[in-house]
Amino acid sequence: MMNNIRLLLSDIWFLLRKGRHVLYHLHRNYPDRKAFGSMPTQSTIAYPCHIGKPKNLFVEDFVKIRYGLTIINAGRESVYVKKYTVIAPDVTIITNNHRSTATIPQVLLGESHINDKSADVTIGEDVWVGTRAIILAGVMLGRGCIVGANALVSKSVPPYALVAGMPARIIGVKFSISDIEKHEEALYPPEERISHEDLVSLFDTYYKDKKIFGCSDPLTEEQKEIVGKLKAKRGINI
Repeated sequence: MMNNIRLLLSDIWFLLRKGRHVLYHLHRNYPDRKAFGSMPTQSTIAYPCHIGKPKNLFVEDFVKIRYGLTIINAGRESVYVKKYTVIAPDVTIITNNHRSTATIPQVLLGESHINDKSADVTIGEDVWVGTRAIILAGVMLGRGCIVGANALVSKSVPPYALVAGMPARIIGVKFSISDIEKHEEALYPPEERISHEDLVSLFDTYYKDKKIFGCSDPLTEEQKEIVGKLKAKRGINI
């Protein structure tokens, strides 16, 4: 709460001092929902945020984005966030990386975009991106994965992986195969679920001897009631 108050006071002071930049500041840090490529009413984004091209942010249903999201993107670069995903505070997404080029000084490199790596970023369904994580150009975060706090993600992440570090690496898996199948049955229609064969292949490729992060303990009646109320509040029918 105190952090939000400090951010608000800082923004008010900025607006008072820099009145001629008010519209630009509001557009970049408090964009109207209509300014986004898509932002369904069932999804939420907390302000302030800073998004270079809000029209290139495409959010699906039941997404929660906390305050401080920064997206550094150009007009041709998009960010896609799929359903059920949560993005923690102060996450940064960068859709272009500058490549040092002989004869061009660094001060001109960013503006010229010569030899940039320019690519969209996709965050899959039911992903949890931890606070202050950084996601770089071209990364695809697979369904159900978890990105640890302060992680630097420079490569795509397979479904249900737990990644952490700088650069991020796989340190665990969210659930066992049987629990993933149970989880998917609860969240997705049959045609959207990952097949058993594909899950076995994922585990053989990425998760041998990896620690399981989540749990599958049966919910108590009190926990079921809490989850039921939250589903009703958000209009989630699963």
